[in-house]
Amino acid sequence: MELEEWLRLYQALNVTAGGKERSYWTIAGIFLLANCLLVFPLSFIFFSYTGEGGRYFITVLAGIGVLLSISWAFSQKRASYEIVHFTRLLRSIEGQFAGAEFHRSLYRLLSGEEVCVPSTAWKCKEWHPDVARLGRLTRTLPHGLLPVLPIVFILTWTALAVAAWLA
Repeated sequence: MELEEWLRLYQALNVTAGGKERSYWTIAGIFLLANCLLVFPLSFIFFSYTGEGGRYFITVLAGIGVLLSISWAFSQKRASYEIVHFTRLLRSIEGQFAGAEFHRSLYRLLSGEEVCVPSTAWKCKEWHPDVARLGRLTRTLPHGLLPVLPIVFILTWTALAVAAWLA
């Protein structure tokens, strides 16, 4: 293939990979919002209904929450597989450009390695280039906690359904 064709392919895959990354975070945001919005009718039921009728409503809302969280977990897992697939495609195409790696810092960041971020520092009344390093917690926390969040919601909704019948 010619260089222009490789670059067009690389650009198309880069745009697609960016879209997949945005959809990953959009899925997380939408399902988190949906779970939080499910709390409003739940709080209304806690204050309005008591006894047997309230138990049934709470169980139904908890069941909806469990189904919502399960679908969140599956869609989030699928989106993460797509991100990994397109990242690997981009890395394989980068090998065609005589070893040049355009997304090397992103790859290092996602794999948990130390990444240097360019910054400037004010020294001796002048701006000088400096290197800011992302800490381990900053690098790994978002991608580490996001897959755990649907599981926490599943367990919480299940505990709420069980607690409604035990209380």
